[in-house]
Amino acid sequence: MKIKNLLKIKPGDKMKIKKLIEFNTKDKMKQKIILLWRYNCYLHLLICGGFLVFLSSIPLSCKKPIEESIYQVVSRCANPGYAQSVYVTKLNNKDYAFVASGQAGLVIYDVNNPEQPYIKAQWMDSANTCWSVMTLNNYAYLAYGSKLYVKLNVTNLDSIKTSAVFSSVGYVAYAYDIFATDTNLIGVAARERLFIYDLTDPFFPNYSTLSLPRCIRGIFIKDSFAYLACEQLGVSVVKIKWTPNPNVELISNIDTPSNARSLFVKDNTCYVADGRGGLVMIDISAPTFSSIISRLDLPGYAQRVYVKDTLAYLACGDAGLCVVNVKDKNKPYLVETVKTSYAKGVFVNNEQIIFVADRDEGLVIIKSKK
Repeated sequence: MKIKNLLKIKPGDKMKIKKLIEFNTKDKMKQKIILLWRYNCYLHLLICGGFLVFLSSIPLSCKKPIEESIYQVVSRCANPGYAQSVYVTKLNNKDYAFVASGQAGLVIYDVNNPEQPYIKAQWMDSANTCWSVMTLNNYAYLAYGSKLYVKLNVTNLDSIKTSAVFSSVGYVAYAYDIFATDTNLIGVAARERLFIYDLTDPFFPNYSTLSLPRCIRGIFIKDSFAYLACEQLGVSVVKIKWTPNPNVELISNIDTPSNARSLFVKDNTCYVADGRGGLVMIDISAPTFSSIISRLDLPGYAQRVYVKDTLAYLACGDAGLCVVNVKDKNKPYLVETVKTSYAKGVFVNNEQIIFVADRDEGLVIIKSKK
């Protein structure tokens, strides 16, 4: 066998591939070569004929083979503003992506055909900035800067109607994120304040507020607890009492290595997009005694996280989308990175289609090839 044919052997695990071959030298004496293919692309030849003759290391001009990507971008659709976050829902049996678009307000895309999305509708208040959106039961909830929150009836996208608005009159507050647990029960992360609202009466809502010495950038509500991403001070846990009137109480706080920007709660785990700290996973089985399970460094700056099944999807700024396997929470690993200009938000639907809110590219839609 010629050396050039040996080079066709594909690499595997470090130092585990051993190929024993035989060849005849010019003097017809049968020799044996043990071929070790390593990731640093050195070919080690051990030539022997009953005894050791010599050992040599020959540097080769080669590279680690590029693994076939699992994900591919199927479409990009521009946005009139800076896309900040995305939430996908069905209306009248059609799929729509609701994108919080900064000064451009709320931009709604028809994504029924993921390969050909287009802008269906837009709602905006040019005096404020839309940072986050969530939909529930034909309503869209917006975290809208100094306006705090806006609740929109989106049953008819040709005629979007405002159902409720609450401005930060009397408070130093600025809404970055919003979470709806029920049509009339919402939480708003508003810089140094958390607001919990009961919108049963949209014109005179009952609410409770909690002032924290930290900047609250993200919120996720599960059962009677609100989990808050508090940037440099990590994650705070707040107990909520909804009835007869909303009431909140801070019960614990756990610091994260970097800058907690957003979070996602699934089962007994809180997944945190921690800026330069990548992905952080926190055990919340006992919310008053939360502890970090593990963390994973990621490229870019982790902005938002969404968890589906055993995968965590993170919008990581100029690194794009990072997909992490979290089946074993003690040993998470990066599956793949899909490059986009500057990923700010991410959502995954039941068909495993990934929607990325990209500050510069608008809405980016990604599918798995498998």
